[in-house]
Amino acid sequence: MINSAEEFKRYLQSKNEVERAKAEDAASDEVWFEILLKYPELARQVVANNTISVEVLERLSLIDDAVVRWDVAMKRRINRATFERLACDGDIKVRHRIACNPKVPKAILAKLVADEDEMVSAAAKKRLND
Repeated sequence: MINSAEEFKRYLQSKNEVERAKAEDAASDEVWFEILLKYPELARQVVANNTISVEVLERLSLIDDAVVRWDVAMKRRINRATFERLACDGDIKVRHRIACNPKVPKAILAKLVADEDEMVSAAAKKRLND
């Protein structure tokens, strides 16, 4: 169990493979939020941890970094509100990733069919026809 932001950062920076693997351990939402507050540059590593909650994913989807939002858009466990927010994202790649997400609700795919970007629209159409 990861108990603090400092501990998570130390695991990520460790040269020891066993120690570095501990960055994949679980942590409470409070610890994940502490990490995002103290070390915003570690947001992608937080997204990569498969134990994070839907609430942490939702918070990550609000970060002003399109790469982090793209990472969140790949996750299957995001909630409907996060799907909807990212389907309207200003970054084409984030919207495209939502269109490709196997768990995206069909109603959101239907909206993405009308996306101004051809790549996003085509991906949504393909998914609706599968």
